[in-house]
Amino acid sequence: MKVNITARHLKLTPAIADYVEKKIERVARHFKAVIRAQVILSVEKHRQIAEVICHSQGHHDFRAKGVSIDVYAALDLVIEKLHKHMARQKDKRVRGRRVAKSSILEASALPSSAESQAKDVAREVPVSEVRRFVPKPMTVEEAVDELEDHDLNFLVFLNHSDVKVLFKQKDKTYGILELN
Repeated sequence: MKVNITARHLKLTPAIADYVEKKIERVARHFKAVIRAQVILSVEKHRQIAEVICHSQGHHDFRAKGVSIDVYAALDLVIEKLHKHMARQKDKRVRGRRVAKSSILEASALPSSAESQAKDVAREVPVSEVRRFVPKPMTVEEAVDELEDHDLNFLVFLNHSDVKVLFKQKDKTYGILELN
């Protein structure tokens, strides 16, 4: 596999180049079809930015970007993101093949009335636990405090006789679902 390293506003030392190549080789194990990787290292103000684009034959390109105060830490972030992305994509491909093969085998073995029953069985989702509770009446501010105090991802509460769901979003803000 060919690794192309570009350094912007940064001196590319042999140590950094070796570190990048070792890390990229590890990530490329997920896809044998990875033909080249492009690594862009840059410095903006006090931030070290590492961006990696892996081009693979027959698949889409894998991109990741990491920002840190140290170039090695930024590279580690980017490699971890790429590792997860490639593993997830590989899992989807493998799982897709398994599902496709098993559904073809099942469809050919089942008669037409049994097919409809098998589809109904396949739609059932295993539920491990069911909890019932009565939502407490509280304001939105009280709900936020309750959510933070108990380290929950969501909270169902009553606000002026309306059932609402307060939830944490990825960007550290909150969202509210209003149920009618």
